[in-house]
Amino acid sequence: MARRTKEEAAATRERLLDTAEAVFLEHGVTRATLQDIATAAGVTRGAIYWHFKDKAELFIAMMDRATMPCEAVTRAEQMPEQADPLQLLFELTMTPLRALRDDERTRRVFTIAIHRTEYSADMQSAQQRQLDCINGYIADISALLRIARERGRIRDDFDIESGARGLFALVDGLLSQATLNLSPDQAVLTGQHALRFYLDGMRAR
Repeated sequence: MARRTKEEAAATRERLLDTAEAVFLEHGVTRATLQDIATAAGVTRGAIYWHFKDKAELFIAMMDRATMPCEAVTRAEQMPEQADPLQLLFELTMTPLRALRDDERTRRVFTIAIHRTEYSADMQSAQQRQLDCINGYIADISALLRIARERGRIRDDFDIESGARGLFALVDGLLSQATLNLSPDQAVLTGQHALRFYLDGMRAR
């Protein structure tokens, strides 16, 4: 009985996340209410509060089901000794574009995160999580770029922090277009060209 209850609770939680995803996509995160989500899921608001403290926690759990751009970069200490840091950066920054192309859920979640989210007062914890994620992304890219400089792969005069922030802005812009006015296949092709052009511009000659 306890096992069945646990399985039922897990199934309800997943249904709530699926429903929240659909409601957020249709109405936007700010306009959507927990009552909207409960009604669409066929449960009470109390059922939502059993699983999630508030809308921000529900939103974060929904986001956690997809790999966001700022979570797709490996840390420098995980890089193999003989790996090319710039090639590794290319592959890792392409990861979210390929995920968007290949996985429908990722495409929906990216669309919500980029185009349907307004960080109102009740969403501050979600906004802080996103800011922490972005800062971690930039720090990880910076670490890989420093290794690339140490190995003579990029120019000595290249500014590491500016390069990392520029790379984030490029990926962020590509994802915005890919969820707005580019097909997933076009986004991957455009991303390949744009990222190679950007990374080649910093290579040592």
